[in-house]
Amino acid sequence: MNSTLKKSLSALSFSALFDASKEKREINIRQLCEDIEEKKLVIPVFQTYIRWINEKVAELFNYQLHGAAPISPISVNLITKPEKVVEQMNFITREVLSGEEMKNKMSVADGQQRLSANYKAFVNHEDISNVVLDIRKGKFIVLNEGDELAVHHIPAGILYNKDTVIFKQYIKNNKFLKQEEVKDILEDVRRKHFSYTYVINVATDLGKVDQQKWFEVLNLEGSRVTENMVYLSEMLIKGLDFYTNYVFPFVDRLESSGFGYLFPRKSAEVSIPLATLNTSYYKFTGLPKTSNSSPIPSDAKPKPIGRLEVFEIKKIIDETLEAMDNVLLFIRENATLIPKIERIDIITYLIGLFVEFEITSEVNGKQKAYILKWCQNINFVNNSNSERREKFERLIDDYKKL
Repeated sequence: MNSTLKKSLSALSFSALFDASKEKREINIRQLCEDIEEKKLVIPVFQTYIRWINEKVAELFNYQLHGAAPISPISVNLITKPEKVVEQMNFITREVLSGEEMKNKMSVADGQQRLSANYKAFVNHEDISNVVLDIRKGKFIVLNEGDELAVHHIPAGILYNKDTVIFKQYIKNNKFLKQEEVKDILEDVRRKHFSYTYVINVATDLGKVDQQKWFEVLNLEGSRVTENMVYLSEMLIKGLDFYTNYVFPFVDRLESSGFGYLFPRKSAEVSIPLATLNTSYYKFTGLPKTSNSSPIPSDAKPKPIGRLEVFEIKKIIDETLEAMDNVLLFIRENATLIPKIERIDIITYLIGLFVEFEITSEVNGKQKAYILKWCQNINFVNNSNSERREKFERLIDDYKKL
């Protein structure tokens, strides 16, 4: 028997004798939340940027309350040998853990968002302040911005708060909720929530590739770890939180200028702001531009940008955000001359132009006329990626000729 066959048979024998499905525990929601609070549960860095919108949080709470079947298990990787696993993050503070700090922690491979949602209710986190139980509808809903809390609403962060006193005080101060029948049912709902039990599947000391592969198999229809997330996680290990330093300010600028409707509300949307860094990246590094260097999502450069030093990434981010400020001011000051902006491409292309030529909102003369004419005539409807790249190149080249 040759060595290759022996090795294969040995691997098959090991797999046949080890049944991972037997490695499981049952833990209720209160205990899971306490484990998060006591920092016993951690997450691998490549899952850091997976986030749920609050509609998903409400769906989870509704299923835990009304679901006729058990919810799917949570899967964790028990760390006994820190040297074998990928860097981990504190569930609460998002600080990077390493070495002995990771020992005996449970790294969540699947279930991060369910745990996060339940924990946020446990501590009445502001992120879910608009998720409420509507007693008249008999389900959790998400209040829209500007909606007022009705007397028949109780915030999830109050109903499921770890502190019984906070829950009882809220009920006591609400004429509708303190009705005996209503109060009793709310107490039953709260009691069920904290005793609701999750099955926890446990693996031990999975390496980065194995844990990521496990995550992908468990999430074929759910949240996916994209290539962008993996490389942005590498930045986080270096000490730069890409979301805090760039994505959130990018979105905040859009929203404060009245363009929030242009940004896709996906749980992990990052490709648009990431691709908008392209012009500054090429300008800073001096590298020749490639055919896919336009500010469109498919041209995003997480890997090469992630290779830069933190101070270099920050410089690129600052330059891009400064250009964004100038673009948004230019649009606001010329609002009567620019048609309603229906696509975010118009803003990201202009950011690229403003970075390339260090344009400010005070641009005038033929340069201003050119930008206004471009805004009035540009059309991205049904454009292929090639067409969109050509339009960006033309925008830059034609401006250069002025």
